Order: sequence, then C-alpha cells, then structure tokens
Amino acid sequence: MALLFAATLMLGLAVDITRIGIAWREASHLAAAAAEAGAGWIDVTAARDDRIVVDPAAARTAARAVAGGGGRVVVVDASPHRVCVRVSIRVEPSLLALVGAAPKDVAATACAEPRVG
Repeated sequence: MALLFAATLMLGLAVDITRIGIAWREASHLAAAAAEAGAGWIDVTAARDDRIVVDPAAARTAARAVAGGGGRVVVVDASPHRVCVRVSIRVEPSLLALVGAAPKDVAATACAEPRVG
C-alpha cells in the first residue's frame, strides 16, 4: 500500500512539473509576442520628424490585447524607447493538491525596441 501511495505521489509530481513547464513556455511566448506587438506602435508625430519611438499608450493597449485573458496577469512597462511585458500564470496542482501542495505562479518577461530596417 505504501508503494502504491509513493508511486501516485511520484506520478503527481511528474504531472505538476510538466504543467509548470508548459505554463512557463506559454508565459514566455506570450510575453515576447506582446512586447513585439507593443514595440510596433510607432509615435506618428515623432516619425514625421524622422524619429522612431514607441507610442507608450498604444503599446500598452496592444501588449495587453495580445497577452491578456485566460486568468493571466500582464504587466506592461512602455516607454518611447522600449516595451517590456511580464506575464504571470497560476498553475493549480493536480494530484499533489491531495497532499497540500499550493498553487505556483509562473512568470516570464520579454522586452522589445523599435528598429528600423
């Protein structure tokens, strides 16, 4: 009986570690895509003066549109020269919840800058 319990615990650990890895990969991809989307919103007035800078308000809106939803927490830091996005995803334990494992927050951050080319 103890061996069956130990095997179930090991299976639960493997499942939860895999779910955490998947959540991190999702957060990482979303953060990168959102940062690039935000950095694509160029300030039109500055562009007319041959300056390539980000419109921070439009960048924040675009980044949140790409990465938001699904219970994710999205923090966007946008300046005229750089957009950084942090995406956090909460992973609820599956089998390990039976032994009191707490939820785990997984986060990733990515930054992007406007470039000419």
